[in-house]
Amino acid sequence: MAKQTAEALAQARPHGLTLENRKSLTLTGVKEVTSFDEKQLALQTEGGPLIIDGSDLHVTTLLLEDGRVAISGQINALTYTGRGKGRRGLGALLGG
Repeated sequence: MAKQTAEALAQARPHGLTLENRKSLTLTGVKEVTSFDEKQLALQTEGGPLIIDGSDLHVTTLLLEDGRVAISGQINALTYTGRGKGRRGLGALLGG
């Protein structure tokens, strides 16, 4: 029962991201890290699947129980794939 409650709370968390100077990215509403290397990170988020492309990428914080991930390195692109709860693509993040 406790595991189901924790999963329900994790699913209810809003998804958001904060990018600072294309060098530091903090995400909330992360469900799972599906793959990662120094050039690409793939995540399942409340907003849908997200691919982060860059160079010298490092996961500095990984708290999946809280739905939080922080990444450092050169961030070149953020791409939502598939269907999420909202609109798709970086344009949706920027209001486009």
